[in-house]
Amino acid sequence: MILQALHGYYERMSEDPDSGMPPYGTSLENISFALVLDGDGNLRGIEDLREQDGRKLRPRKMAVPAAVTRTSGVKANFCWDKAAYALGNDKNGAKDNAERFAAFKELLCSICEDLDDAGLLAIKRFLDSWDPEQAEKNVAAFLNWHDIAAANLVFRLEGTKGFIHNRLPIQKVWLTHCGKSDAAPRVQCLITGEQDVAQARVHTPIKGVAGGQTSGGYIVSYNASAFVSYDKDKADVGEISAFAYTTALNALLTRGSRQKITIGDATIVFWAECTSPAEDFLADLFDPSSQSSQPETTVDHQTAIKLHDLLQAIRSGKHAVDIVPDLDESVRFYVLALAPNAARLSIRFWEVDTVGGLLHKIGRHFRDLEIIRQYDNEPEFPPLWLLLRQTATLNKSENISPVLAGGVARAMLTGGQYPQSLLPAVLGRIRAEHAVTYYRAALIKAFLTRNKQLEVPVSLDPARTDRPYLLGRLFAVLEKAQEEAIPGAGATIKDRYLASASANPGQVFHMLLKNAANHTAKLRKDPEKKGMAFHYEAMMQDIISAFSDFPTTMASEEQGLFMIGYYHQRRDFFTKKSKEN
Repeated sequence: MILQALHGYYERMSEDPDSGMPPYGTSLENISFALVLDGDGNLRGIEDLREQDGRKLRPRKMAVPAAVTRTSGVKANFCWDKAAYALGNDKNGAKDNAERFAAFKELLCSICEDLDDAGLLAIKRFLDSWDPEQAEKNVAAFLNWHDIAAANLVFRLEGTKGFIHNRLPIQKVWLTHCGKSDAAPRVQCLITGEQDVAQARVHTPIKGVAGGQTSGGYIVSYNASAFVSYDKDKADVGEISAFAYTTALNALLTRGSRQKITIGDATIVFWAECTSPAEDFLADLFDPSSQSSQPETTVDHQTAIKLHDLLQAIRSGKHAVDIVPDLDESVRFYVLALAPNAARLSIRFWEVDTVGGLLHKIGRHFRDLEIIRQYDNEPEFPPLWLLLRQTATLNKSENISPVLAGGVARAMLTGGQYPQSLLPAVLGRIRAEHAVTYYRAALIKAFLTRNKQLEVPVSLDPARTDRPYLLGRLFAVLEKAQEEAIPGAGATIKDRYLASASANPGQVFHMLLKNAANHTAKLRKDPEKKGMAFHYEAMMQDIISAFSDFPTTMASEEQGLFMIGYYHQRRDFFTKKSKEN
């Protein structure tokens, strides 16, 4: 199913001349420089093709004759390659690259043996006269040798537009060469169902997966007899079909793709069965910008407002077409999550749904997360990466558990349960940092709502009688009384007893209530704070009267509800103070 969906995406994009999807026999590669040759094969210049990306120069993505797969040995590309092949020299010197230079020249001559083309003749004459030993000296006359030595190069004929590999006669002979597959077994393609097609012996590596090898990885491969069935050591995929699915996936994974997001160690790509606006805005749903943030342009501001309205609509259960009128919710949508696994890629999850179904599940995710914000400048729709950082040591992205990140992303997209490790991870960070933040409270609420089927309110619910919730509220009242009685204190009971009060309330609260009596007594002595003392004492009595005893221990979900009660009560104190001001 995955391969068929990718094959369909390639066919759809190939029909659009502006999509940039490379045709059969080519591949998108990182090209940095063009060697400019005259008709006699003399090097007349070196053109820098790199593009500015912030402060860095990055190679240009260019469709070139399909790259070979190099696992071992020497294999040259046609009309383009690394300096080691095209110039016979790199940082390792000419001697180590003599075989590569010879292979590059031999491939060119064997494919274009009888072709009479000015561009081809220029490359042949260049290779015949070029001395790899003098490469560094000759190249340094134009550009820095170290930049050239580590880059992919193409050729351009002086005085003409385009590159030599794009000249029509050269493209024709290359396609003829690609079609020579007499030696390949004839099979029925498992992607298209076509009979008697040449089997793809090696599939193009998939590049662009975060954390994967720079040479790429494979989602279809065999490397031992244990994985072979029906005496087949290769998958029955036709050459053209293999090219289509790998090209489509590499295009989705390319740098700057709007159909790719990275969460933890998983790289997630998505596409629709036919053209859909959802392909353009789905990535924004994972990282929605705050409506209050400062946009760079008016267009950015309008887009942010429209996205915010869309998120509000799907969170409340409304249809997305109310905000995006040209959206067809019945279109099939695909989501594929990949993770690196040595030379291969593992499938973290694969989800097939309609656009409407997917948006409904994303809306449910934000509905489960919805809780009153601690500060007004915090995002109403918290991005996934920001939520996951709340589960990591030192709040650093590199410390996020890959398994946890993938599980949360999957729950968001599929509507399934959140990982069981989510609640312990959040509680663990609260114990370590003594802080119940907006994001952590939102994660706890989402977990309890979806995994435990509990009804958790968005803001303070004074009528709620769950004992863990009431204990959390009581702890917040005790802390507030201490803060008012001892203003400017370096630490409060939260810093010493938050973890133990939530896990073992029976051992802690009796001592905390005893200390609270001292705090309210101190407040009563201050004429200006006397009313506070009576107010906090009344709150404590009302909360305590709603349950019979303090439990010895509480389970993790009860501790989560404790933190929600604590967060709600603390936020309510702040809200009331703001209204009074």
